[in-house]
Amino acid sequence: MYGMNVFKTLLGIFGGMLVAVMLFAFGFFLHANRRRKAAIEGSLSGLARENGFSLMRKKGEIYEYELASGEKRLFIKTITVPSNSSLTINSRNTWVLSYGGSAYHGGYRNRKYLKTLIPFLEADFGDARKVILVYPDTNKVQRYLNESEIAIVDLGEKIYDYRVMTYAELGKRFRDLL
Repeated sequence: MYGMNVFKTLLGIFGGMLVAVMLFAFGFFLHANRRRKAAIEGSLSGLARENGFSLMRKKGEIYEYELASGEKRLFIKTITVPSNSSLTINSRNTWVLSYGGSAYHGGYRNRKYLKTLIPFLEADFGDARKVILVYPDTNKVQRYLNESEIAIVDLGEKIYDYRVMTYAELGKRFRDLL
């Protein structure tokens, strides 16, 4: 009987500790996500002011931000990637994130298809520019030219009907997106 009470007590303590750790991790994730959004919005609003654009935050759309100035419009979709990663554009709407490991010593161990980008990549916005903003940075962005050739993408270069830019280079190369 005594052993059962000790077991229940220990189970309650470990259960409470597990819940506390999970709440802490969830709070940390929310804080990091808010900090990321604030950094992106701060940079975009500063660039918008400097270049005569207005910034609109979009909710429930396939993109997060819209920059507009007269007839010029930029639709911006953000993706968060590890800094030690590489992005490969296999086709118009197929992107692969490779991460973990090293680009220089044996390659990356993990791969993930970025399916959340597909609606944005397939959308037709007419004359407006589509921009994928990679946060915070990546080692390289590459694309398949055909079945056997790969080229490194210059940030801001037009690929299909969109452009790719990293957050780290956004301030320096914003004009490449226009």
